[in-house]
Amino acid sequence: MAGNVFSGPRCRFYIDGDVIAYASGVSHEESYDYQPIDILDHIEIMEHVPVAYRCSLSSAFFRLVGSSLKNYQLGGKSKPIFPHLQGTNNILTSGTMSAVIEDKLSQANLAQFVGVRAAHRTSDVTAHGVVTDNVSFVAIKVADEADTF
Repeated sequence: MAGNVFSGPRCRFYIDGDVIAYASGVSHEESYDYQPIDILDHIEIMEHVPVAYRCSLSSAFFRLVGSSLKNYQLGGKSKPIFPHLQGTNNILTSGTMSAVIEDKLSQANLAQFVGVRAAHRTSDVTAHGVVTDNVSFVAIKVADEADTF
């Protein structure tokens, strides 16, 4: 019988509704920014005022020969994970994506991201390792089981 502990082998990672088969890991962050309220004649901060909400995620993808993340086909459509600088699907016209981390046993969404855009890409090549493309994304918001999906 399966336990309640979520693990990598139970995880599915989706972008725009398509399972990303060669993702080796996903991490995400959710944060609030606060502005300290300083006043004259008082050394302590009076209050921290919430001023921004931010969330991001990142994923490592195994690099497949002949398959750039700029040419990745989502659902058979030409919508790459990482946009081009110019031409079709460029950074100015590519739009946003959605992303989901799902428990494949219960089919429950453990994190659902909206307004996702690829922001950074790095590649890791080592002498005795598998090559990965690592992509960092920004998102408008993320919801988990405590939120309404």
